[in-house]
Amino acid sequence: MKRHRLFLLLVAGAAVVLTALVPAARRERETARQEYAAAREERERLRARLADLGRRTYEEDRATAADGVSAARALRHAIIRATDGLAVSGVEISVSVAPRSAIAARGHFAAEGRFTEVLRLARRLADSSSGLLLGRVSLGAARGAVRIEADTFILREGA
Repeated sequence: MKRHRLFLLLVAGAAVVLTALVPAARRERETARQEYAAAREERERLRARLADLGRRTYEEDRATAADGVSAARALRHAIIRATDGLAVSGVEISVSVAPRSAIAARGHFAAEGRFTEVLRLARRLADSSSGLLLGRVSLGAARGAVRIEADTFILREGA
C-alpha cells in the first residue's frame, strides 16, 4: 500500500507541476517569439533604411558638377575628405575651373607624411567613390617624410 500511495503522490505532484508551470512557460515562449519577430522586422526595416542612406550618401559624395564653381568646390571637398583622419601635413590644394570642356575643374594636390599614411591617402584619392580622376601622381622624399603630389580633375556632368 505504501508504494501505491507514493505512486499517487508522485502523479499528483506531476499534475500540479504541469498545471502550474507549463502554461506559464508557454506564455513566456509566445511572448519571446513575438518579441523576436518584432526585433527581426525592425532589423530588416533598419537594414533597408541604411542601404537607402548609403546609396544617397554615395550619390551625394560623388564629385561631379554641372558648372565650374560647384566642380571646384566638389574637388576641394573630395580631397579634404580623403585626408580626413590621416596624419599628413603641409596639405596644398589649388583648383582651377575649365570652361567649355569635358573637364569641369582641375586641381593640384600636395601633402607630406609617413610613407604608410601617404599610401593610404593615394588609395583614397584613387578610389572610385571619391569621384576624382587622377592625371599624375608622384611620391618623393621631403624633410624626413614622403611627399605626394597629384593632378586631379572632375568631369562635367553629362560629358
